[in-house]
Amino acid sequence: MLDKYKTKLIDNIWNQINQWEDSAGDIPHEEVYRFIHSIKGTARTVGLDELGDITEALYEKTDTMVKETWQWKECQSFLQEVIGYCKKMRPATIEQSKDQPSILIADHDASLLMEWKEYLESKSFHVLVSTDIDKSIDTFYDVKPDCLILDDCLKDNAGLHLLERLQASGQQMLTPVMVTSSNPTRKNRLDAYRLGADDFMSKPLDLEEFEVRISRHVGRKKQYDELLLIDELTKAYNRKYFHSFYGKLQANLSRMKETFSVGVLDLDYFKKVNDTYGHVVGDEVLKGLAAYMKHHMRTGDVFARYGGEEFAMLLPKTTKEQAEKLIGRLLEGFMKVTFHAYQASFSCSFSGGVVQITEESLSLEHAMERADKALYEAKRKGKARVEVYEGGQEVVIQKVKVAIVDDDEIVRMMLSEVVGKLSVPANRTLEIETFEDGKSFLQSEWLQSQDRYVIILDGMMPKMDGLEVLQKLRAQRRHDQFKVMMLTSRKSERDIQKALQLGADDYVTKPFKLLEVEARLQHLIKRGM
Repeated sequence: MLDKYKTKLIDNIWNQINQWEDSAGDIPHEEVYRFIHSIKGTARTVGLDELGDITEALYEKTDTMVKETWQWKECQSFLQEVIGYCKKMRPATIEQSKDQPSILIADHDASLLMEWKEYLESKSFHVLVSTDIDKSIDTFYDVKPDCLILDDCLKDNAGLHLLERLQASGQQMLTPVMVTSSNPTRKNRLDAYRLGADDFMSKPLDLEEFEVRISRHVGRKKQYDELLLIDELTKAYNRKYFHSFYGKLQANLSRMKETFSVGVLDLDYFKKVNDTYGHVVGDEVLKGLAAYMKHHMRTGDVFARYGGEEFAMLLPKTTKEQAEKLIGRLLEGFMKVTFHAYQASFSCSFSGGVVQITEESLSLEHAMERADKALYEAKRKGKARVEVYEGGQEVVIQKVKVAIVDDDEIVRMMLSEVVGKLSVPANRTLEIETFEDGKSFLQSEWLQSQDRYVIILDGMMPKMDGLEVLQKLRAQRRHDQFKVMMLTSRKSERDIQKALQLGADDYVTKPFKLLEVEARLQHLIKRGM
C-alpha cells in the first residue's frame, strides 16, 4: 500500500492533469516545465524511483525546448509515461472511482454474493449486493447500475418479478440484465428473456466467463450512453447535450455579446412522493414535468435532466429578470397538473435557481454552482419559488454526518483521515464523529438530527455487537436517512447475510486496504447526499 506521501504526490499529479484536461485551453510551457521539475525532485524522496527516472528524462527534454504553449493533446502525449505510471500505482483512486462500472447483484445466497463480489471487485468493478427484493429496488433507483445481476428465485420466487417491475417503470430499458439460475429449464430461460433479460447463466457460474459477459454488457451500455443525447426515462435532453449547447451559447456570447441564462429546477418533496406512492409513480412525476416543460417552453430553449429529480434549462438571449419571470410562469402552470396514484390524486411543485451568464470564460461547472446557490435559497425560503443568483449570495451548505463506530482506536484514526480527504461538492460538507462502541453511538445527541448520515460500523464490538446496532438503527430511524457500511473480520455467511437483510448498504472484510475503503466511501457518501 502506498504511504501517505506517495499517495499525496500521485494525487497532486492527477489534480494537475485533470485541471489541464478540463480547461481545454493553451498550457504555458513554463507550467509544464515546473510540473516535471517538481515531480522529479519529489519522486525519489518518497521512494518512487521509477517515476523519478521517467521525469528525469522528460525534464532533460523540456529544458532544451523552445516552446511557448502546449495543446492538451500534445501535452497528454508527452506525459503518457507519467500518466501510465500513475494509473498503475493507483488502482482504486480518483480516476477509477470516477469511471468504475457499478454492478448490482441480487441473490438469496449470501455465500455466492461474497464470492462474486470479491472476484468482480478484483476486476475493477464496484459491486453492490442484496438478498432482499425491496432493498434491491431501492438500490437500483439510487445507484442506476451499469449492469444488474439477478437470481431468478431470489426470495419467494420474486427475482423475475423484480425484473418485471423495473421493465414496467421504464427504468431498466438501457441497463443490461443478466439472470442467473440454479434451475435453467427451457421455460425459465424463456420467461427471463420475455421479461427483458439480456443474458442468462446457469449456476454454478464459471467466474471468468461471468466477468467477460458482464464486461461486454457494460461496454455496450457505455457506447449507447455516449451516443444518446436524450434521457431514457423522461425524454428530456441529457447532460451531454446540455454541456454541448452551453458551449454554443458561450461562443455566441463571445462573438455577438448575446447574453443567456441558466436555470436549475428541483422537484419539491420528491422523496415523499416515492415513499408514499412508490418509485413507479415517482417516475410518472418526472416524466410529467419533462412533458409539461417541453410543451410550454419557448422555441429554442433547452430543457435537460441533470440527475435524479434535478433538471436544468438553457435560455438563449434571456436576462436573469426575464428568466425568473419565465420559470415562475412555468411553475404556476405545473402546480396545476394532477397526478394519480391508486385512489389518490396529488400535485407537485419545484424550486428554481437562475443565473445570467455574462462572463465569456465561465465554465458550465461554475455556472451550475451559481444556479445551485440560488436554488438552495429558494428551498430555504419555503420551496415552490424561483430565486436569482446575485454575486454576493451566501452558499447554503448541506451537511452529511459521517460516524465511525469501531472499538479499535487506530482504525478510527485511519478512517477519519480517509473521510477527511474525500471530495464533496462546494455546497456540501462532511461532519465526522467517532465512537468506540455501539451504545455510545446510539445514545449520542449527535445522532438525533434530521441530517443525512453515513455510518461506518464495525461488526464485532464490546457491549453491543455491530449487527445489533444496525438492527436498532433500522428499527428506530428512517431507512433513507442512513447509508451503512459494515466492517467485519468474520467471513461468516450468517453474519453477512444478516447484515444485508438488516439493510447494510455495503461491507468490507478486515484486514482492508485504505484505498479500497476510500473508493467505496466516495460512492456511499455520494448516494447519501
